[in-house]
Amino acid sequence: MDLDWYQMVGRTIWALYHEELNRDPDPQGFANFIYQARENGWTVVEMRADMRASPEWHAIHDRPPVPEPVRQTGLRTMPPGSYDRVLPWTPPQTRDFLRADAWGVPIPGLPFVAGVPGSGGSSEHPERLLTGLDYKYDRQRWWPEMLRAHAERGYTHWLRWWPNARDDGGNSIQQFVDDCGRIKQVIKNVIVNLGSKVFDPRDQSVQQWQDRVGPLMDALFAAKVVDELIPAFEMDSFNVAGRPTIEYSKWVGQQAHAHGCSCWLHFFPEHTSWFADGDPRGRFGFWDDLGADVDGLCYQSDPSWDVPMLQARIVDTLSQFGRQGNRHKFRLLEDQATFQFTRDRPDELDGCLRGFLACCTIDNVSHTDAKVWGFGNGGRREDGSAI
Repeated sequence: MDLDWYQMVGRTIWALYHEELNRDPDPQGFANFIYQARENGWTVVEMRADMRASPEWHAIHDRPPVPEPVRQTGLRTMPPGSYDRVLPWTPPQTRDFLRADAWGVPIPGLPFVAGVPGSGGSSEHPERLLTGLDYKYDRQRWWPEMLRAHAERGYTHWLRWWPNARDDGGNSIQQFVDDCGRIKQVIKNVIVNLGSKVFDPRDQSVQQWQDRVGPLMDALFAAKVVDELIPAFEMDSFNVAGRPTIEYSKWVGQQAHAHGCSCWLHFFPEHTSWFADGDPRGRFGFWDDLGADVDGLCYQSDPSWDVPMLQARIVDTLSQFGRQGNRHKFRLLEDQATFQFTRDRPDELDGCLRGFLACCTIDNVSHTDAKVWGFGNGGRREDGSAI
């Protein structure tokens, strides 16, 4: 066997490990496959079959049982103040109603995970899972517990951060797609954020965005492992206001809708739009320009607001969306996350209480029938049952 043969077989083994086990080969496994190829004539067929017979492969690829929702600890006493406390409707069991906690579910024993700035876990509370950092955890040891904890809480959505997985985690598109598929075996809806102020260039053109995220979107659509897309987190922090932001968002939404998915926008805390300076139409014109290509807003609050202020700020946008014909939906995606990262309180129960009360909010200004379409920082009913 000459050097070319060893190099060819070595490349084949590396590729198989990544395709089947999502990792680099270990020295013992690599040496074994070299031996089998040299002494017993194993080809890629035999190597793949051997990998697929391993417990490691089955732990990754076998469909786990989907846990049924389990009633959780009831909510704490309602905080003081005057605010809405009763759900104004029976939230639908549809994809558009967000049921998630991307920041606050505790997983006992979950290890601290370091990362580049903007992409590391909490050292104070490593047990609180940030689902956007899921790629950092061992898929055999931790993923089953992570997914089970969310399913038992009745959560139907899981938020993922492609830029972090790509640049901090070194994930290939195929690895990311495979992991989305693994999540969908347990959690019905996968949300993928496409852009980040930490990992993506500032002020990109629409074409630059298309070139940067288009291949991932195509792969996700082809595998049918994505349900919702967010063009970028805190979009107003690193994109050009007005037309560039609008056109990029519309393009993502058009691609999403063409493949049966939805598209939602995310901005800095308390911001709801990113219109051009001098546009007299303001936020109303921004959402008019987005039209039907974008489904709604994944709102980020200021975590220091008390409940009456939180609801008042929600009403400000509910009133707008209602007056514009309810073409767009409002969700409270992120509320207590930054405080939960370093403080003992707020904890999961605090996030769930505020998620519930957010869903109780009604438009008491314009008196439209606009509703809050779910929560992304936790939520449950007062008795601990799923909303």
